[in-house]
Amino acid sequence: MMFSNTPFRMEWFYNLEGYKTKLNWFLMEISLEYYDHIMDSQTLASYRAQYDEKQTAQFCTYYARRLKESLLKCVRGQRKNVIFYRDYIDDFYPHHSELLNRALGKVAKEAFDHMASACEYCPQQCLNDYMSRSNDFDIYKD
Repeated sequence: MMFSNTPFRMEWFYNLEGYKTKLNWFLMEISLEYYDHIMDSQTLASYRAQYDEKQTAQFCTYYARRLKESLLKCVRGQRKNVIFYRDYIDDFYPHHSELLNRALGKVAKEAFDHMASACEYCPQQCLNDYMSRSNDFDIYKD
């Protein structure tokens, strides 16, 4: 995965050396997956007409970072499933129609499910050791 071909910046997921964790890498992966799903969704053509790639990447980053608390509760065994709160989308896009924000939420869950299925076979196992340092931030540079 080369980030030079995307509008994402790794610095959106860490601002200090100590934040180069596997959890933050996982959040970046979710963000990228969500972005790809938005760009491929026929339902979200009207969304793509309103926002450029960088704006969409910024939204996906925001959404993934907001998902962090729900994700951690699941990983720590405090909850069975990750909860995709619609408020995350409504807070970022309060002016959107309910229909559009609902579609963004549906695509977010689809992206997460796709990501989670890929993680099963990934040797990194980000969520099993989520506070460890991820060397991937150093490997894939902007």
